[in-house]
Formats: sequence, structure tokens, C-alpha cells
Amino acid sequence: MSALNALQSKTDTAQPGTTAWWLVFKRELVELWIGGRALNLLILFSVLMSITAFLLATNSELSLFQAQHVLFLTLQANITFGLFIGLIIAAESISGERERATLEALLLTPTSRKHIVLGKYLAAFSLWPAAFILSIPYMAVLARGEPVLGQALLWGALVGSIPAAAYTALGMIVSVKSNSSRTSLFISLLIYLLSLLPGQLPGEAQARPIGVLLQAVNPLESARQFLQRVLSDGKPLNEVLIYGVAPVLVTALIIGVLFVYAAPRLNLEIVQGAPQK
Repeated sequence: MSALNALQSKTDTAQPGTTAWWLVFKRELVELWIGGRALNLLILFSVLMSITAFLLATNSELSLFQAQHVLFLTLQANITFGLFIGLIIAAESISGERERATLEALLLTPTSRKHIVLGKYLAAFSLWPAAFILSIPYMAVLARGEPVLGQALLWGALVGSIPAAAYTALGMIVSVKSNSSRTSLFISLLIYLLSLLPGQLPGEAQARPIGVLLQAVNPLESARQFLQRVLSDGKPLNEVLIYGVAPVLVTALIIGVLFVYAAPRLNLEIVQGAPQK
């Protein structure tokens, strides 16, 4: 409660609508990083990446592939694990406040719901760049000195940020509409698992128009398809444009739903009614 009291005292003196989201963002960063939740998830991420890198380095069949294919597989694991930890934090961000009975004090601060959600969203998203930075040493080792490492890092940072932003927003939407962390985490994990299914479709199904569309509108799968075709297969950008444009539009739509629909309806309890300012 001391952090909430400090936030409330700061927002009392801050200019309304200008710095409130920044104060929420800093408060969330302190709780995430100093409190240890982010560190614990990044340790889990490092363990998963270590296992992945070890399997890639010791697999005799993969050793015959070029470095760009191995880097693609590493980036695929990095994005899959990285957005997962951001989703977990986002899914607990609002519903956790309800369970701990700290949301009321936060809502009483003189700031809009949108600024509260924005600060929490940016804090949850902060785990993605940290996870990507942690994966750089793994990719550097697996690159085996090939110059393709720079291209892999560039595309990985740009393309990986799209699904990370989308799934963080999805987690927050679920959290805003959930009364408990257990519910929001379950729904978010279900969405995450369902998003992995298009990549398990048979090759013929993936090549059909409906299969291509399902992969393109799924930010996680579209990132995988884009990286595979550009980095591993060496395809020109004009041949994979759908896997670059479609996920951006879908991500923008999800973020729009978060701030236009869900954020104004942030309440102490899940109730039906008009949005509050």
C-alpha cells in the first residue's frame, strides 16, 4: 500500500493527463523488477533457452544445416518463450490487484483508466526486450561466426516485437475482464496454446488459402513464417508481405480494443455498465 500512497501523492501534484501513466509505469517496474517477479520469469526463460540452444548445438542432423536455419529455430524459441512471460505478467496485472484489494486505491488516484492501463501495459511489455537481450549470447554461439547473425538480430527484434505487443495486450484485456488471477491466467494460457495450433497443421493445409490466412492473422505464427522465409529460406520481402502486414494490423486492432474498449471499463469489480472516465 505504500507504493500506492506514494503514487497517489505524486498524481495529486502532477499535471492531469500528462505524467500519470509514467508514474504508474515506474511503480509497476519497481514491483516487477525489484520485487523479483520479472527476474524469476527471466530465469525460467534462460533455462528454456539454454535447453533449446543445447539441443540445437548437439543435434547431428541440424549441424548439417546452414547457420541461418539454426538461428531461425533459435529466434522461434526466443519469441515463443519471450511473449509467454509477458503474457503471464499482463494477465495478472489487473486481476491480481483485485485479489490483493489494491485496485481501489489505484482507481482513486486522480488519473484516467487509460493511463493506468497504459502504465501497466508498458511495464508488462518491458520483459520482451530483456528476454531478447538474454537470447543474444545463444544466437552468437550458434551463428558460428557467420555474418548472418546481424540480420537475425535485426529481424528478430523487429518481428518479435509484434506478437509480444499483441499478446501483452491480450493478457491485459483478459485481466481487465477477470475477477481473479486464476481465471485470467487460465484464459490467457488457453489463448496461447490455441495460437500454437496453426503451426501444427499438415503442410498441405498450411499451403491452402485458408491456412495462409490463419497463419497471417496469428501474430505468433506469422512471425515464425516471416522469419523462416526471409532468414532461413532467403525469400525476398515482396513474397512474404502478407506475413509482415497482416500481423501489424491484427496487433493494432488488439491494442485498440485494449485502450478503446477495455481500459475505459476498468472497475473495481466486473460489472456491466457504461465506461468510466
